[in-house]
Amino acid sequence: MNKLNTLVLAAAAALGALPASAQTTLNGAGATFPYPIYSKWFDVYAKEHAGVRINYQSIGSGGGIRQFTKKTVDFGASDGPMTSKQLYEVDGKALHVPTVLGAVAATFSVKGADGKDVRSLNLTGPVL
Repeated sequence: MNKLNTLVLAAAAALGALPASAQTTLNGAGATFPYPIYSKWFDVYAKEHAGVRINYQSIGSGGGIRQFTKKTVDFGASDGPMTSKQLYEVDGKALHVPTVLGAVAATFSVKGADGKDVRSLNLTGPVL
């Protein structure tokens, strides 16, 4: 939760000083993969920090980068870092912070030359 606290505090500071009674809303958009955990993190954060609301739209990495470069959101999330060109669009003022790690499983269902199901494959790195 320390990374999340740091990110939210940095984003709140970027929005400027607000009166103590004001509600701060942070808007984000991007990758769909981290949405389930982001949703839980943001719910927990909202319970512990009543004056901060975090709104995240899971619209895909490309959409998150577009919204961030257009400055319609406070933060974006992407499966990969922004390109040099995308960073240029925000004057290089973007900080990449890894938040979620995931794995991808390679699944297969193939038949051998004899027509029977293949039960094992040697899926080495170069093959994949």
